[in-house]
Amino acid sequence: MTEHYVLMGDIIKSRVYDAEPLIRDFVKLISDCNEKLKYHILSPYTSTLGDEFQGIARSLRSAIETIFYFEEEIIKRSLYFKLRYVVHLGPIETPINSETAYGMLGEGLTRARELLADKRKNRPKFLFDLPNNPDADQLNRLFSVIGSLMADWRNRDYPLIYDMIVFDNDNDVAKRNGKNRSQIWKRRKQLHVTDYKNLKKVIFDIAQG
Repeated sequence: MTEHYVLMGDIIKSRVYDAEPLIRDFVKLISDCNEKLKYHILSPYTSTLGDEFQGIARSLRSAIETIFYFEEEIIKRSLYFKLRYVVHLGPIETPINSETAYGMLGEGLTRARELLADKRKNRPKFLFDLPNNPDADQLNRLFSVIGSLMADWRNRDYPLIYDMIVFDNDNDVAKRNGKNRSQIWKRRKQLHVTDYKNLKKVIFDIAQG
C-alpha cells in the first residue's frame, strides 16, 4: 500500500472571529495555494469543516513548501488568523482524488486527523509525524524554533516583516517603508527575520536530502 504525505491544518481559536469573513479569507488562501503550488500537490487542499483543511502533498518538501506558503501569505495579506499544521506519512487505501481532498480512505488520513484533533495546550503549531524518518525529530525541533520566532510577530508589523523576508537589502526595504537603513537593520535584528530565513534554508536542505 502506497504511503503519502498528508497535510492537514486548522485555524487557531477560530471561534473568536466573525465566521463569514474568516471563511472567505481562509478559502481564498487555500484556493490561491492550490493554484500557486499545483505541481507540489497530489490532492488539492480542501476546506473540510469550515476552519480546517486537508490535502495530499507530492513529497515532504512539497508539504513544507505549502506550510511556508500559508505562513508567508498570511503575513503578506496581513490576515488576522493563525494556522496549525500536521504532516503525516501514511497509507491511503483508495485512489488519490486529484480534484478535491474528499472521498479517500486510509490509515494515513485517519492518523493525521487524530493528531489535528489533539487540542491540548502544548500541542505544537507545526507537527511532523513521519514513521521511520530519522529527520522527523529534527524538523519538529527546527519548526518549534520558527514558531517561537513568529509568535512575537504582530499584525501591525506584517508589511515590514514581509518586505524583510523578500528583500535582503535593507536600503530596498527602507525605501518601501519610508524608513532609513539603520531603522530596518535594527528591526530585522529585533524581529529575528534573518534567523527565520536561515532556519528556513536548513529545513529545505533536510527535506531535499
